[in-house]
Amino acid sequence: MTTVRHRESGKELELEAAFKALGTARIFLQLRPWGEETLVVCDEHPLRGVGGTLHNPAVEVLLQLRHRGMLARLAKLVEQDHAGARHT
Repeated sequence: MTTVRHRESGKELELEAAFKALGTARIFLQLRPWGEETLVVCDEHPLRGVGGTLHNPAVEVLLQLRHRGMLARLAKLVEQDHAGARHT
């Protein structure tokens, strides 16, 4: 289950996600202007449960790899949507 903890439309989204036996994590997404582009900042930290106990530099590397994949998929969706909007 995921709960929205904070949102600022078009700028920020903060979630608390439950990962079954691992506990919960805070996931923060922020959009920043970057010239003519948009920079997406993603930050994730364990809040409660065994996920916090097991959090270490190796887990942080895995999270960063997961974020890169997630952000690449997000960029692809946004670029497809933007291209479709130009043709309508």
